[in-house]
Amino acid sequence: MSNDKMELTDRARAGSTNRRWTRLIPVILVIYIIAYIDRVNIGFGMGQIRESLHMDAAQGGFAAGIFFIGYLVLQVPGGYLAQKWSARKVVFCLMLGWGLCAILAGFVANYGQLLTARFMLGVFEGGVQPALMVLINRWFPKSEKGRAFSLFIMHNPIATVITAPLAGLILMHGSWRELFVIQGLLPLLIGVGLWLWVAADDPAEARWLSAQEAQEIATLKAADGDDSAASNWRAAVKSPYVWLLALMGMLVWLGFYGLQLWLPTLLKTVFKGELTVGLVAAIPPICAAAAIWINGRGADRDGRYNVRVAVPLIVGGVILATSTLITANQPWLVVLALAAATACQLSFFGPYWTMNSTLVRPEAVGAGFGIINGIGNLGGLLGPYVGGWIQDTTGSLALASVFFGCSVILAGIMALALRGAVRRRVSADS
Repeated sequence: MSNDKMELTDRARAGSTNRRWTRLIPVILVIYIIAYIDRVNIGFGMGQIRESLHMDAAQGGFAAGIFFIGYLVLQVPGGYLAQKWSARKVVFCLMLGWGLCAILAGFVANYGQLLTARFMLGVFEGGVQPALMVLINRWFPKSEKGRAFSLFIMHNPIATVITAPLAGLILMHGSWRELFVIQGLLPLLIGVGLWLWVAADDPAEARWLSAQEAQEIATLKAADGDDSAASNWRAAVKSPYVWLLALMGMLVWLGFYGLQLWLPTLLKTVFKGELTVGLVAAIPPICAAAAIWINGRGADRDGRYNVRVAVPLIVGGVILATSTLITANQPWLVVLALAAATACQLSFFGPYWTMNSTLVRPEAVGAGFGIINGIGNLGGLLGPYVGGWIQDTTGSLALASVFFGCSVILAGIMALALRGAVRRRVSADS
């Protein structure tokens, strides 16, 4: 970063531009925590749902998984419209849709209706993340994007800790139908209100920012180079970096499916008692939250985005590849491995999306972010099927773990290979 940029950034940090950190980012975080809750709550009510709708285990699994098929539909349109039209309006419309679908899931009468509700929930939620990525990219200069994107992914460990107790409390006093309805009301009663109060497509449009604050942010953004180009989906499709970064994301989320293959089950085996398991299960998300912040902040300070993507992925891949060597006689090693792997899985996110915003040209950001996020999430959808096929074909859980570990390691190597491209783009924008 040049001395002029550092001076601008320091002056902004010392001034009043912290409001975007204390207002915009917390609201984005709350919205995506709610999205996570509505996405996974079916798992907590699945026993009751199967009994009520006369479903077998395979149907239950498909009802949970069809969400992720719908999730792909609006990835590119959501990002494209957020850049071309309005991220604020796109997220608002999608929140209304996902809230209504989540509520309607509580009134389904049969398996087909449940599939429809879950699919449409995925459709509406799918466009939200790329739209939010566009908004963060617009509000934060390059010197702060690592932290901004890292705080976004903080929704995962926070939601992981609170989702189970919240679902359990509702199910103690009601059925799966109340679970869907109550949690479906969250985006409508909380998310929409907060979003309309805080969200703005540009700092100059934010009512809670003074003209001076908006100008300071604009000055910081201008120092990074022009990012105001009109949205062009063709530029995204033609960009080799979009597809390379999308492949990298797919390898990561495909590989980290292995986290769910072995270690969490072993955790429940070696620790007895609901309270003990609950307390121990909170350790990995806490470690992940700390790692997310440390890595994102470090990326903003040293600008070594590739290294801060590659190191967590390579370390996490090694842990995954060797995880089946851990046995039930090593309880705290299980906890350590799961905590380290979870931290690696999530801490790469902030530097990764900063790297994305660096390599993807301004005119391709909206559709490009949608492609990257959509194909990346496709890895998580394919993970169960690939893992199941390897185990069925070879009869080896260890081989499946090695495959998933190698997938993550390959993504880390790709991040290192793009180091020169990132350096050239940063130099060109300086």
